[in-house]
Amino acid sequence: MATTLKAAVESYLDAKAVARGTRNEYFSTVHKWEEWGGGSPIEELQHKHIREFLDWVHARALAQDGTNPGRTANKAREHLRAIFSWAWEQELIKTPPRLPKPRDQRDMAGRHYLTKPEINALYFARHQMNRPRGWDCPFPVGRYWRAALVVFFNYGVDTGTVWKSAPFHEPIPWEHVTWDPQSSDRKLKERSKWGWVFYRRVKTGKAFYRPMNHIVHAHLRSILPENFHPEAPVFQGGGARPNARFQELCALAGISPRTNVETGAEEPWGLKDLRKRCAAYYEEHLPESSVEILGHSVGGITYRHYAHRAPLAFKAIMTLPQPTASSALIHGHEGECPCCHRRFTDAG
Repeated sequence: MATTLKAAVESYLDAKAVARGTRNEYFSTVHKWEEWGGGSPIEELQHKHIREFLDWVHARALAQDGTNPGRTANKAREHLRAIFSWAWEQELIKTPPRLPKPRDQRDMAGRHYLTKPEINALYFARHQMNRPRGWDCPFPVGRYWRAALVVFFNYGVDTGTVWKSAPFHEPIPWEHVTWDPQSSDRKLKERSKWGWVFYRRVKTGKAFYRPMNHIVHAHLRSILPENFHPEAPVFQGGGARPNARFQELCALAGISPRTNVETGAEEPWGLKDLRKRCAAYYEEHLPESSVEILGHSVGGITYRHYAHRAPLAFKAIMTLPQPTASSALIHGHEGECPCCHRRFTDAG
């Protein structure tokens, strides 16, 4: 039985139980689709249909003196991608149609992501982090946070994948880090000379076998104790409230709070913003790769057959341009500024 876009959207929104504002945005896209004349069922839609529709949305926004037609078209594109991917998961269509590239758009007021210079500042500010009460780990707390920042940037993991601050969290243990070229998941044909990391997403429990690039490898090696229990967590120093410590680190790095686009109020940065930054960087580096890296796209898509798309994730991780600070350890600048070679002193 043929499925209209409107019917697919209604089923998708019922399944996702999204907020009212989000529902209204999706139905606005449906209204545009019907106004454009999209009568074909989703089973028959192809790339050319989507391209023509998005071109029409952009032209319509220009004709109506819209202030940001690129963003209007990209919003409709994001909605269509979410619907087609969900329909694929439900086996309503054989494969999602290929979408045109996003259009250029004017950035909205306020900032959604940390910049690379700010990530560099966080990387070096970790030397100023105070030792937690009762600290008995083999390395300064800042070294663990340095490695955690690298993992957040490269994999976009959940906070609960790094630190256990809730009973249901599963932080990465050392037994899930392997230095062998072959992944523990024998279905993966790729080989990484730097090793692999296994973890699960907090929200979905989905398993990921991720290759380590040279940056991740070096930073995990830097916190590897001589004697450790395989079940011991890799990362220490998160405390009961990792976000509070992250906000302290932002203050040490001189990073101002972000501005809420809708209210104009200042809000503190959170660790989830590192996950968003990761998604944005991967989209800039290799389009559509954030779907593979994070387990969903920025629009909330989850793929049914993830293993079949693993090669794209492998390529993206191994070639992702890194913040300048992350390379300091690789070049032998442990505990010193790579520019002036000034030694950093870890806070007591």
